[in-house]
Amino acid sequence: MKGFKIYANDLGIDLGTDQTLIADRHGKIIIDEPSIVALDINTYEVLAVGREAKNMIGKTPANIVAVSPIENGVIADFEITLAMLSYFLQKAVGGYSLFQPKVTVTCPLALTDVERRSVEDVCLHAGARDAHLIEENIASALGADLEIMAPKGHLLCNIGAGRLETSIVSLGGIITGQSLPIGGEYIDRQIQEIIKRQHNLLLGKDSCERIKKELATLDPKKLSRKMDVTGRNLVKGMPEIIEVHGEEIREPILQLAEDAVKSIRKVLEMIPPEISKDILEEGILFVGGVSQLDGLKEYIQERIKLPVQDFEDPLTITGRGIGLRVNIKKSGR
Repeated sequence: MKGFKIYANDLGIDLGTDQTLIADRHGKIIIDEPSIVALDINTYEVLAVGREAKNMIGKTPANIVAVSPIENGVIADFEITLAMLSYFLQKAVGGYSLFQPKVTVTCPLALTDVERRSVEDVCLHAGARDAHLIEENIASALGADLEIMAPKGHLLCNIGAGRLETSIVSLGGIITGQSLPIGGEYIDRQIQEIIKRQHNLLLGKDSCERIKKELATLDPKKLSRKMDVTGRNLVKGMPEIIEVHGEEIREPILQLAEDAVKSIRKVLEMIPPEISKDILEEGILFVGGVSQLDGLKEYIQERIKLPVQDFEDPLTITGRGIGLRVNIKKSGR
């Protein structure tokens, strides 16, 4: 039979609030799609998943909604997550296999036992033969090619769409860490509220995300940047174009930066003295797409007084790392 194999290759899954990434054991990204499902609310039928579903947002009839089943890194709707992950796994495996893949999945540091069990169950029901969970920052450290099995501490600050994770990684585990339900989606919601309050204009999610990417900054010299956006005027009930300035949306970016500063300080207060030298030498390792917001790392560096390291393609670094984790498990290390 064409495409038939006995065992499907084991996979690593980064089940994110905004994006789901699936990688092979070499760290190669196979699936990189939005964590969104479009369904008919009358029949609960899944109509589209991933990129196709995201393109439907704000453009569907009343009976069709596009939803994200992951909120702040936690499964909010088991059935919709199951439909989404089943689709992604089938796409990642390709062809037919007698035995389905074992998967290793990232999870936030603050997950309860019940929430962790929910992640394992959704993977098993989606077609995985076995599911193993590891913390996001361990996967990120692997993706950054850090020697995490060595007796050396690494301070990682992972700022994603739904969560801010700060932790110290050493000897293959988390020494101490903190997880906060704040990230890129918080900024998007705040931008929507700010524009509604100041301009009586209702914006869609995509428009808020575009404003964040183009105007969000903590660099005082760039706050004068501006762009045109289109929305619906809540007073007139008509489409309208307005001009938005970077200064208007500075507050939620500043709030995120302050939360990151507090989180890093709290983690540093809990580290063993022997780790302090490692952190002073290496500094803060930023990962996650939201960490790339203009001026954010520089602001945090100024407040914390530690050097900052950046990585190429921070959006996929955790996805690549979770794939490499599969390889480590297979080799028995």
